[in-house]
Amino acid sequence: MNDLKAFYDGFSQAVQSLAPNSYPKELAADNTHRFAIYRNNVHRGLCDALAAAYPTVEKLVGDTFFRALARQFVSTETTRPGSLALYGDGFSEFIAAHEAVASLPYLADIARLERTRLETLNAKDAEPLSASHLAGYDDVLGAMQLHAHPACRLVVSDHPILSIWNAQNVSDSPKNIIAQGETVLITRPSMDVKMKLLTGGQAAFCAAILNNGCDIETACDIALAADDGFDVTRGFADLLVCGAFDARFITDAGVRHD
Repeated sequence: MNDLKAFYDGFSQAVQSLAPNSYPKELAADNTHRFAIYRNNVHRGLCDALAAAYPTVEKLVGDTFFRALARQFVSTETTRPGSLALYGDGFSEFIAAHEAVASLPYLADIARLERTRLETLNAKDAEPLSASHLAGYDDVLGAMQLHAHPACRLVVSDHPILSIWNAQNVSDSPKNIIAQGETVLITRPSMDVKMKLLTGGQAAFCAAILNNGCDIETACDIALAADDGFDVTRGFADLLVCGAFDARFITDAGVRHD
């Protein structure tokens, strides 16, 4: 068993290596060229999967530079999902620590945005909360604790990530981008990934409910403290339309809806 583990470990390390002459020591010397072809095909496939997962990052840095980044990432990452559809977890952290892109401080958050879009697309489905689910609960609405829909994510950044993403992907998007932080709600209503730029009040409201487990009344207080012009009714309605919440909810009065 130990010999087998040593072989697999050596094989894996040789596959990940960027060295053109790298091959498992157990491999016969006359098969090294075949292994090189195999290793190159693995690297090419993983780099292609990374480009498919992070197309906006690729646009921002260019194909040549992106491929160089991708090859380095492939050679250093140690965990890998069973499906290439979700390959590339950790790429944003890799970018954030890479000196070559230090002049693009927003790039790691663009990668995080694209990763979140991918996870949202592949998340499990569930019935989203709608206004009809809340009918008859007026007296306990403030005490309700809502839960994020499985295909709902919140991305907070110090950079204008959605504006940058739109400038690269939406033809009629403004190209003059204001350097300010943005919070983006990513949902999947009708099985189509949508991104919504949140106001300060909406961002505080969402974070209080989705990240901190606050009830609706507490979340409203937090949102109004962040933005005294926050329209609670309209803001909450917008989030329902986006499909941000799971249809299952509870209140401190013990009411539960499944």
